[in-house]
Amino acid sequence: MWGKRFDLIITLLLLLVLTTTALSGLLADYLGIPRSLYHRLSAYCLVALVVSHIILKRHQLWLRLKGATGLRSKPAVRPEHAEGKPGAPARVPSLSRRSLLISGTAAVAAFFLGRWLPLERSPSELEGADLGSVYHQWSKPGLWGMIRKPFYWGKRPPLYKDYAAAQRIALPRDFRYRGLFVEEAIERRRSIRDYSGKPLTLEQLSLLLHSAYGITEPSHPLRASPSAGALYPLEIYPIVNVVSGLARGVYHYRPRDHSLDLIKEGDFRSSLLTGTGGQDMVLQASVVLVIAAIFQRTRWKYQERAYRYVLLEAGHLGENLYLAATSLGLGPCGIGAFFDDEINRLVGVDGKDEAAVYLVSIGRVS
Repeated sequence: MWGKRFDLIITLLLLLVLTTTALSGLLADYLGIPRSLYHRLSAYCLVALVVSHIILKRHQLWLRLKGATGLRSKPAVRPEHAEGKPGAPARVPSLSRRSLLISGTAAVAAFFLGRWLPLERSPSELEGADLGSVYHQWSKPGLWGMIRKPFYWGKRPPLYKDYAAAQRIALPRDFRYRGLFVEEAIERRRSIRDYSGKPLTLEQLSLLLHSAYGITEPSHPLRASPSAGALYPLEIYPIVNVVSGLARGVYHYRPRDHSLDLIKEGDFRSSLLTGTGGQDMVLQASVVLVIAAIFQRTRWKYQERAYRYVLLEAGHLGENLYLAATSLGLGPCGIGAFFDDEINRLVGVDGKDEAAVYLVSIGRVS
């Protein structure tokens, strides 16, 4: 009796874990995540349950295998042992062509369903294009577009964002570090996902932030990465896991005076793991930089093309981080697959006027 109950529990767990594995795999494929902790753990559980199920059912499986391959010896059939009469030997059912056909059809249907099942409603029916393609067409410049569009796209917001009540931490301003030549940094640049978990120094974090988005020409002021119209719509929120001299927490980088504002203190690694769909390098990274955009800083001037420029600038900033981290002997990894609402809540932005557009994890190479 106990064995039957245990077998039922294993079967139910198999169905649950199989569903979880399928959903986490679809999610990882949809988001383009190369390594998902959730999918990996559910796959390990699935393998363990399948092995347990095989062990419990080994006798039945062996009888079916012998019956399917013709290895089973045929017992002499006597009249008194006819099927359905008492004393008749138990007949092991074999797989029929109908059951094989149904199983094969279900497998093929599941494959194509997983490939073509829409995970969200189609944003546009214009020529069968997705929203990105439609936006790309609509934001093309042209004389007619300039005439029909409104000339006023809102006020120009402030160039800098302030957290007046936050604790402010001054960063080291010694930028004389000379690492690799730029050609060598480009050759060595890789996306690194395995970290030792050891802390960065405050000087290293300072150099990374200055190289990414620091002010390099105070008289204008111009930054380390290019920006359309020098409008600089991006903000950097370092989420510190292990940096010497800094408490764990969510910070905001202030390029104006090269300092950090502490937004909230605490260990947010689990929030990062959830927000990135289980990409476990965020657990061992020394710091994860969330790059957010205040869209109106660019929109007031460039109108519908503003979103193009904002994403391009996030890429410029990210490459600066890659090269600076490589020159410092650190491992960077850009993260484009994340749950927007989770990350926006983590850094305290509304997801509309300001939203996360890119993440970069950085740590010491293991």
